[in-house]
Amino acid sequence: MVAGYLAMAEGCHVSSMKPSSVVKVYQCLYTTALHSTGSFSFPGELCIYSPFNDVILPDNTVGYVMVRVYFPPNMCGEKILLEASHFFPLPGDPSSDAYEPSILSCLMPFVLALGSVPSHPSTLSDSSSHMFMVVISNYVQDGRMSSSPVCFCALCLCLTDDPTSVSQVHF
Repeated sequence: MVAGYLAMAEGCHVSSMKPSSVVKVYQCLYTTALHSTGSFSFPGELCIYSPFNDVILPDNTVGYVMVRVYFPPNMCGEKILLEASHFFPLPGDPSSDAYEPSILSCLMPFVLALGSVPSHPSTLSDSSSHMFMVVISNYVQDGRMSSSPVCFCALCLCLTDDPTSVSQVHF
């Protein structure tokens, strides 16, 4: 689960049939990006289930979202898939000069997940930070998808020991 503020652009309506069903499902898809510490930004596609006649939001609309997420194995070449479970667009006109200053400055989303640690953590070159892979499984955009984001832990920020191989972590 990722929770935070996301900007959206290039909205479009799409419809699909659920597998083995006669029910048509409607969504609005938007281009967005997840920002991390440093200067990293990862392109994404935000899916919001909506009525077939729902209004597409203007480009650069910002919303507070809670989404299920799929991180592809090659994050440099593929989009992250985000499926909104909660979506709250911020009021105002995104084309107005007053829109952006009215938004809370919280650039990085919060990632909440429960996953398995398949291997032992690695110690980074500073000798106090550690990194470890976490395997997460989510149902995103009509299918079960597994992600393996890499987590970093600086010694001064960890409240517990590093996870052991084959353990479960909640972060």
